[in-house]
Amino acid sequence: MNRRDEPGASTSSSSTLVALIDGDCALCSGYARLVSALDGKGAVYFETQQSDAGRALLKRCGMPTDLSSIVVVEVSPKGKAVGYVRSTAVLRTFLALGAPWSALYLTVAIPEFIRDGVYGLVAKHRYSVFGTNGGRCALPDAVTRRRIGRKLPAGLLD
Repeated sequence: MNRRDEPGASTSSSSTLVALIDGDCALCSGYARLVSALDGKGAVYFETQQSDAGRALLKRCGMPTDLSSIVVVEVSPKGKAVGYVRSTAVLRTFLALGAPWSALYLTVAIPEFIRDGVYGLVAKHRYSVFGTNGGRCALPDAVTRRRIGRKLPAGLLD
């Protein structure tokens, strides 16, 4: 796994993209809901950094575990994983959504120190400005996620 802050190559449609967010952060949860609503292809998976799966993925990839940044991990079909943090992680998420949202990736041309400076300012004050989820993760747990969108039993709607 490579730790990457820089933009890198374009996202492959066959790559798996996992966004690891702070589950107690209302801004982060809102971001996950927004991206989920825009993601008609189901290209982006979400996990909280506090969950067992999230902690394991962060550890496997050598990504920060201090909740200071969103972490996006892209895994190629061959299993090569590349991680992104801060503003680049957010932009990689929009790139994975496809047009028209992928156009936001063009802002990667803004120097990283400016993008990450703004990101850091927002991240530093996210709890005081946007609040928390009251200690409860706003993403559904794994059991609920498996049940959402499942095919209903035969005969139920007859």
